[in-house]
Amino acid sequence: MLVIGGGVGGIRAALDLAESRRDVVLIDRSYSIGGLMTQLDRTFPTNNCDLCTVSPYLSQGSREARLDLKPMTRLDRLEGEAGKFTATLVTEPRYIDIDKCTACGECAKKFPDAVRFTPGLDPRAPTCMRYPQATPFAYSIDMDKVADIKEIQKVCKVDAILAEDTVTETRVEVASIVLSMGADLFDPKILDNFGSGQFDNVVTGLEYERIMSASGPFQGNLVRRSDRQRPKRVAWIQCVGSRGINKADVPYCSGVCCMYALKEAMVTKERFGEDIETTIFFMDMRTHGKNYEQYYNRARDEYKVRMIRCKPHSVVQDDETKNLQITYALEEKASQETEEFDMVVLSTGFRIGQESIELADKLGIDLNEHKFAATAPFNPAVTSKPGIYVCGVYESPKDIPETMVQGSAAASMAATNLPAFLPEEEVEDLFPPERNVADDDPKIGVFVCDCGYEIGGLVDVKKIIEFAETIPDVAVAKAVGYGCSSESMAEIETMIQENGLNRIVIGGCSPRTHETKFQDLLRRTGLNKYLVEIVNLRDQNTWAHMGQPEQAFDKAIKLLQVGISGVRKNHPLTDHTLPMSQNALVVGGGVTGMTSALQLADQGIKVYLIERAPALGGLAQSISRTIEGEDVGAFVRDLVEKVTAHDNIQVLTRSVIVDHSGMPGLFKTGIQTGLRMNYMQIDHGVTILATGALPNRPQEYGLNQYEKVVTQLELDDILENDPEQIKTMDQIVMIQCVGSREESNPNCSRICCQAAMKNALRLKQINPEIEVFVLYRDIRTYGFQEDYYREARNQGVKFIRFSLDNRPVVEEENKELYVRVHDFILGSEIKIAADRVALSTGLIADDETTEDLALMFHLPRTEDNYFLEDHVKLRPVDMSLRGFFIAGTAHSPKIIRESITQAQAAAGRAQTMLAKKEINLGASVAKVDGTKCAACLVCVRACPFGIPMINAEGYSQIDPAKCQGCGVCAADCPAKAIQLMAFEDDQILAKLDGLFERYN
Repeated sequence: MLVIGGGVGGIRAALDLAESRRDVVLIDRSYSIGGLMTQLDRTFPTNNCDLCTVSPYLSQGSREARLDLKPMTRLDRLEGEAGKFTATLVTEPRYIDIDKCTACGECAKKFPDAVRFTPGLDPRAPTCMRYPQATPFAYSIDMDKVADIKEIQKVCKVDAILAEDTVTETRVEVASIVLSMGADLFDPKILDNFGSGQFDNVVTGLEYERIMSASGPFQGNLVRRSDRQRPKRVAWIQCVGSRGINKADVPYCSGVCCMYALKEAMVTKERFGEDIETTIFFMDMRTHGKNYEQYYNRARDEYKVRMIRCKPHSVVQDDETKNLQITYALEEKASQETEEFDMVVLSTGFRIGQESIELADKLGIDLNEHKFAATAPFNPAVTSKPGIYVCGVYESPKDIPETMVQGSAAASMAATNLPAFLPEEEVEDLFPPERNVADDDPKIGVFVCDCGYEIGGLVDVKKIIEFAETIPDVAVAKAVGYGCSSESMAEIETMIQENGLNRIVIGGCSPRTHETKFQDLLRRTGLNKYLVEIVNLRDQNTWAHMGQPEQAFDKAIKLLQVGISGVRKNHPLTDHTLPMSQNALVVGGGVTGMTSALQLADQGIKVYLIERAPALGGLAQSISRTIEGEDVGAFVRDLVEKVTAHDNIQVLTRSVIVDHSGMPGLFKTGIQTGLRMNYMQIDHGVTILATGALPNRPQEYGLNQYEKVVTQLELDDILENDPEQIKTMDQIVMIQCVGSREESNPNCSRICCQAAMKNALRLKQINPEIEVFVLYRDIRTYGFQEDYYREARNQGVKFIRFSLDNRPVVEEENKELYVRVHDFILGSEIKIAADRVALSTGLIADDETTEDLALMFHLPRTEDNYFLEDHVKLRPVDMSLRGFFIAGTAHSPKIIRESITQAQAAAGRAQTMLAKKEINLGASVAKVDGTKCAACLVCVRACPFGIPMINAEGYSQIDPAKCQGCGVCAADCPAKAIQLMAFEDDQILAKLDGLFERYN
């Protein structure tokens, strides 16, 4: 497999393929992988540090055995066809041996002009490594600027500089290709009205991210470029270069700009002072992602970010103060207003670069009118050329979660060009034999990360280290900056080996995201991976106590004491492994569930497809056409036919899940199926939840009261099956956000605006004389849907905005329907006669279904009753319980294309697990001391999974292959005969001793 592009989408695709036991070559033109995400400061909606979030994936890419990483490499030519391509790759010389380079920086210090760097805001940038976690972690030499190669070679102590390095050409045989080149951000310097490139204090969104970042030009201090002073008033201007008709503009929406402007405004106030005034100038606030609307509400209501609905024409600089003036007009006022700001941030979107356009021509794939990769109508990961797939922004503008989803989807599709059954292989252990330290006295190493300003910006890490050095058994205590960076981890490894350390405490980020990485570090040094304790100084301290530095410091000391005392009692443990069931269970027989089932079945996996209804198809059966005009009914019928005819899929309609047991890789799920509700138990290794959502039908605007008030789904049915009725109508009014974006259902339903555009255009097509009014709060036609919004306006569809506190009123007079609404532009209320009122009601979670399944499978849900993914950005398909995956509208509202993509992604993620053949159960299982057990049956009754039993010897026995590691039995045992490994009594008590400073 060949993956082109090393951003997060390409990394996700490459890792999925490698984990599925496929050999992968990942190439990128840049010096290191990571893409745009590595240049950001935080991610929305959690406001997490981007570097902390993405670094485990970057390092995983460098250590995956089946993954060949080739930076500074491009595709020169491609020959052959799907399943047997020959790719010729050209790699530019780095002039540094990356296996030897330790990134000490000596070459950069002595020869700063010759060592490559990425230009940016910082004129002092010393290296090509854009971020501390650069992968590969090595420098690059620009030989054109080297006067004496021998002199620069003398500087390198490890002899890593290769004077004779040359361009290399490699030919590789690949079955499939995944394109993940991303896109460029628009450069607003070509516009003369906003001052970019002319005024120091006008920056782009990305430049503002770099200013705020701890790894940026001002070390995380928010200052103006003109005078290095902190701004008091910052403004954001949205849609710069996007959604426009001017020469330099593109017509589409980039889909992410509103959210990153909100994030930057919130982080500005959070990190640098609540007194900083933040203002966002916008046309429509497009917070259409999962829980994004609540993020918008927080920005406006809690952080007091000003929202001004207007796109200013220009920015003017005061030459003396370098302050910036913005003149704007509000739609409810006839006059203009002028305000002065210290900084202006231009929110710019995505453009496909010329190199990517040329590569498409070289590969022979089609591009759409906006120069993005053209894809199949119902398969967004498939390009026009068989065997070549696409993910991320190169397919269409999208956010990080959607990029990660499409990366997994593209990997899943790419795998179809290889044999479904791969031969078994011997896996070489990459780690050295473990040292036996069970009987050694504790020799503890304490390493504390500052994570830039995430930890070090609030607490004094140096003082924490000084305190740690005074604690008994601590042999080494050291601050390690970004502890998860390759450089810091190499330093920790060296100190473990040089000082003979046998217990490690890491003070840094969450073990949820970083524990595996540090466990691998211990294994590389010959230590058991359970001899490390992660102290969460970030999530549980500095993030939780922003603005309380003294209290945060005291808490950091306490947490570190707890970790050090606990790790003293840690001892080597052994993971339990068992053979994995190779079957899959897919719950939900709509488009999403059928797509996942078919994808898995085509790879030779036995799939049980469970559907509650009498027939397959789901909600898609109620939709006639997509906004692009594709026939949904024909697609669904074809999908049903393929699924029901597939030998590897057992379809079980009229079926409900009634019980569940087991563990990841070895699940047993009981169902009642058929007209007689016969019981059946299914063995399976993975589960995909694709139970969908329900059409919302709120009792608003006369729905179910007036016959002529319908939903968009019902209007869609009329358009498809009774177009003659449309020809008799004169006026139709559509009302948006009905039952969404309000207290009872706080999030955006995402699908409603495109549904309104689709139906409005079809109305105009059938009856060109019909008047269509769309009453809206924000039009959220993200991505290429903007084309249809523009076309609707061009065809005369009238758009009238309303506010939540001044909603339209639907009423009937003399059997005629009218809608009254306040028009902000006219400044008065207008009354519209309507032959039909179409309500955009969106979707709501199937509360009963998700609640039942969440209780059955022990899975979390969101506040609005959708299933909750494991990580909103980087694991949007995986659920918190290993072996469970989520797809489609059970996750959140989405259109059919997006549901299909997530279905393929879920299937791909499931394949990565099934490919392992064995399941690692970990070491956290309950263990019984038979000499203490009184066979009182307390554990038998207490276990929620029914695992303990009284054996023939007369004491309790717990099968480690079935134990879920919940610890209930250990807590309830009156004789203290049960211990939960890795959470044993002496470890818990030791942590309490540390908390209360009882060291002996």
